Amino acid sequence: MHRLTRLFLALAFIVLPLAALSTASPAYADESACAGSYYDQSGFEFFTPELRYVPPPLRVAAWDCAVRDADRPFGLDTGSAVEYTLVYADVDFDVVVRIARAFEEQGWLTNFAAITSIDTGEGMQNSVLYSADQLAALDSPPLFAGGRFGNAATNHDIISLSYADGDAYTTNGGAFTTPSLVIDVALTEAFAGDGIADPSVLSGLKSIGDVAVTPAGAAAVGGTAVVLTLVIGYPGSLLNSVIGPRYDQFVERMRKRRAARRSKSAGAGGTGSAVPDQAGTPARSRLFGWLFVPGLLIASVISGFVDPSFGLNAMSARLLVTAFLSLLVFNVAAWFLVRVIMRRRHPDAVATVKFRWGSLILVTVAVLIARLLEFHPGIIFGLVAGLVFATTMSKAKNAMVVILGTGFGLAVALLAWVGFSVVAPIAAGAPGNLLLVSASEFFSAVTIEGIASLPLALLPLLALDGHKLFDYNKWLWLLCYVIGLLAFMLVLLTIPNSWGEIDGDFVRWIVLFCVFGVVAVAVWAIHTVFERRKAAATAQRVPG
Repeated sequence: MHRLTRLFLALAFIVLPLAALSTASPAYADESACAGSYYDQSGFEFFTPELRYVPPPLRVAAWDCAVRDADRPFGLDTGSAVEYTLVYADVDFDVVVRIARAFEEQGWLTNFAAITSIDTGEGMQNSVLYSADQLAALDSPPLFAGGRFGNAATNHDIISLSYADGDAYTTNGGAFTTPSLVIDVALTEAFAGDGIADPSVLSGLKSIGDVAVTPAGAAAVGGTAVVLTLVIGYPGSLLNSVIGPRYDQFVERMRKRRAARRSKSAGAGGTGSAVPDQAGTPARSRLFGWLFVPGLLIASVISGFVDPSFGLNAMSARLLVTAFLSLLVFNVAAWFLVRVIMRRRHPDAVATVKFRWGSLILVTVAVLIARLLEFHPGIIFGLVAGLVFATTMSKAKNAMVVILGTGFGLAVALLAWVGFSVVAPIAAGAPGNLLLVSASEFFSAVTIEGIASLPLALLPLLALDGHKLFDYNKWLWLLCYVIGLLAFMLVLLTIPNSWGEIDGDFVRWIVLFCVFGVVAVAVWAIHTVFERRKAAATAQRVPG
């Protein structure tokens, strides 16, 4: 019972910080970003719009503040339209592209486009039609882009948006000197924001057709992957030299405690746990441990928080089922194939798929990063299972297991990406279809889990797969990590069209990796200084 108590306490410790991030809307509101703007004065008030008053296409990107007329009744029950304004301060232009594409895919813009006025540096053009693809193909962000349109599917509601560069053009009475976006919303109907068939953040994954890699963009992505691998590799090994031995000592202490409890239980007449025979082979081999499924369920709950609307609603229940099934299929498919291959090549390598409880920390970190840094769609750490071998494995065999596991995981993720690219457009054209949105987001979840796990699972730290590969062959690890980063950037990040167009998620990830490298080196340097001082003090105490 005490083991289950510790399990539930650990779960609460992990989930509560995520629950604190859960909000009633998809906004990561930062009203301070709107201070001094046109709306930051009497007559207006900041508020958090209910999800049912946010058109689904606007849920793909987080705004800084929502503003409404303080003197005007608000709500459809007042007999008038619901009107408010969303403000995006210091915004990346890819957000405008993402929103425009969402309106197109969800049937709002039949034979029309979100942008009808634009200035690309050659003067204002009016009465034009710029689709999301045309906006994404621009060599650089425009100085101004704006449009006004309604819902072509229902002939209801009006959306008006204005993007300004903050220099040649401004919004909010000139308060912003950086690129900003203002969207005015006028609704005459509510939306089922958290219904069982409503899309979650997983629907925001790019399809294959949305990825356009120019030669300059390919050079940027390839060069960045190599540089970041170097930034991660050597500093990661330095950090592991500090925390690795302490982690091994902790694991050894826990192993001895468990062994002592089993011996005590067996001495008291208990059955204890299955004991290996003289050859080191378990008396009974099972594919899964009894905590495997509960572990996947807990990981699914944590993963659900990638969606800001995750909570007690029907959409969240569907998202939880989707996350669980995708984790189950992804982990079982990858490790079952590895298990079969290893048993054929090495008949003595009897293995059981076991849930790695330490991975819950990485799942939590991945979700927190996605929420705090506003990655779209949210990232999920997918490799939460591993193979436990009854016999001691050589470094070469361990490396083979890692390569096969991550390789199969990547292959499964890429196949799921193809499935998502086929189903997602159909689901977007049939809103409210539970089967289609479930299938689309299942493929999305498998894709994200397989791709997003690579930069984390291959880190050369502690008991992660990357450490085993790094310890076996550093050049092989380098190759695998570059491939993993390339897949990660291709599928989950906005690919820059040129060297001068590197922004958004791309920059945030680069910064995140560089921060890791700096912290890793700093920890190693501090540890080295203390160890040298300790050695010097010891030498002084020892008689010469």
